[in-house]
Amino acid sequence: MIITGIGNNGGIGITTFLANFFSILKEKNINAYWLSLSDQIPPLLYNPNSEWDEQHILYRQVPKWERTHCKFCNECEKVCECGAISRYGDFYVVYSELCISCAACISACKKQALIFENKKIGSIESLHSDSSILRVNLNQREIFSPWHTKLIFEKIQQSFSRESIVIVDISSGFRELWVDLIDFSDYVILYTNDLPMWETLYKSLAHDQAQVILAVNENYFDAFSEAGYSFALSIPHNKIINEEAINGKKITDDNDQYIIQELLLKLNLI
Repeated sequence: MIITGIGNNGGIGITTFLANFFSILKEKNINAYWLSLSDQIPPLLYNPNSEWDEQHILYRQVPKWERTHCKFCNECEKVCECGAISRYGDFYVVYSELCISCAACISACKKQALIFENKKIGSIESLHSDSSILRVNLNQREIFSPWHTKLIFEKIQQSFSRESIVIVDISSGFRELWVDLIDFSDYVILYTNDLPMWETLYKSLAHDQAQVILAVNENYFDAFSEAGYSFALSIPHNKIINEEAINGKKITDDNDQYIIQELLLKLNLI
């Protein structure tokens, strides 16, 4: 089971809630894993001095330019819609972080001066002290895109059994990835205080996509409830919760614990 948390509110929000939910799963001896789609891990799950082990190398097929075959016709540069190929005098540069591996340039080259090669673009790493906590560590110039999302979810499906629970966390924002995250996940927990945005998304969901569970800040719950969304999880938010999250402590708020139990019920885990 893949559970992904997404949201458009920064600060203490969906990541903090999911980190505490993950801790509860571990306490119940449920086979659960945490995967951050970045190097930002909630303080509850690790400390900055932690060591990481490489588990899976991430490759991208990127065109490699062969000078000996090239006639400098510029057709490859013309057809590349991503701007991933640039000519500098009698030399071509392929920017792997922009390339989407569509092969348009390879098809356009009549002299076969471009061939695909596998290039390492990053890796999935596990915490040395706890292999159930993982992160995606991309090369510095790589820009996270839908292509990366697809690749990483393929790795998840290959590496974990359906009986495992994989919690996928992504930094707030990245709305361009939401459609793919909803497609590839079994459940998506959307944390938002934006009612119009939620209504637009809710109406667009297809039956074959993930089940989306709405979560809102408790201060906005009444507005969502009045609009007909009383099924939303009401996530508590206060100064104590903020301090506990920042200091890497479990959230002790009774309402937060109650909402976690509610989520366990929604997921049929108790």
